[in-house]
Amino acid sequence: MKLIYKAKWATVILFAITFVASFAVLFVGGTADVNRYLLVADILLIIAQSANVIYALRNNRNDVAITLLVCLLVSLALMWATYIWNWNYTVKALTVGFD
Repeated sequence: MKLIYKAKWATVILFAITFVASFAVLFVGGTADVNRYLLVADILLIIAQSANVIYALRNNRNDVAITLLVCLLVSLALMWATYIWNWNYTVKALTVGFD
């Protein structure tokens, strides 16, 4: 857990990069496999961000915990807006793809 916490800002930056890539592949077009892999990467990075928030709160690093929590909430809101609000499109992109 400490190793994940040391890479806390790298995790946030990696999520931003993979989210932009998944957004582009989802809406510009791409194979269903690529869409699935990027979705899994986004979910794993959200789990790592959650672990960072918990670790920061447990070790009384409240300023870092609040900042990481805001980043986590923004990440969750972006994932919600992209995948849930556009559910019909998302299902088609993740199952059939746009080859």
